[in-house]
Amino acid sequence: MRLTSKSNCFLVAVCIAASILVLAARSPAMGHGSRHPIVKEEQKFIRTHTIQPNDPQTLGGPYEMADHTGRVVTDKTFRGSWVLYFFGYTSCREACPLGLEHITRALEAMGADADRIQPVFVDIGMEAPDRKGIAQFLSNFHPRLIGLAGTRAQTFEIVRLYKIRREYMATNYSKKEFGPRIDHTSYFFLADPEGNTRGYFHHALPPEQMAAFIRKHL
Repeated sequence: MRLTSKSNCFLVAVCIAASILVLAARSPAMGHGSRHPIVKEEQKFIRTHTIQPNDPQTLGGPYEMADHTGRVVTDKTFRGSWVLYFFGYTSCREACPLGLEHITRALEAMGADADRIQPVFVDIGMEAPDRKGIAQFLSNFHPRLIGLAGTRAQTFEIVRLYKIRREYMATNYSKKEFGPRIDHTSYFFLADPEGNTRGYFHHALPPEQMAAFIRKHL
């Protein structure tokens, strides 16, 4: 079969492309083995830059908000009691209900020791405080739960003090939700009677482990 000049050009292009692929596959700069200099650098970074959790003592500080009855509350209001802070929003349908249910069961399991603990829910919705809505939301959980809400400036301040990550999600994933969906830090923070943060734990921790964690610090 006689090849035209166009066919010759096409074959040359195919051969060049194939050669480039072969060379690329053999080149150490294109591989994923441990000999690759970039991989070595990444491994070195991981070994020398391990991520350390926040020191509890660096979290918390002076704040002023209002509880769900309208009473002004500051960090000094709870002095003399151990305080459990949890940050969330009332239309949350995942972390917040689960965390508050777990802490309710943990406090119930602690018996008389639970009287030394003041559980506090901090609304980070950034909307105008809906005290009635907060009270209704918290009525589903421990009877001594106090809800805090404040102005945008006050909310930003307490979020900053506890290094709470807070980010609006682009869409809602559940038809049961209403209003904006907020992806947020879902830890309980335990403060001692002097107001110092002594530790924190994840909202999904089983209630019996929550109770053991709190008892260890009392």
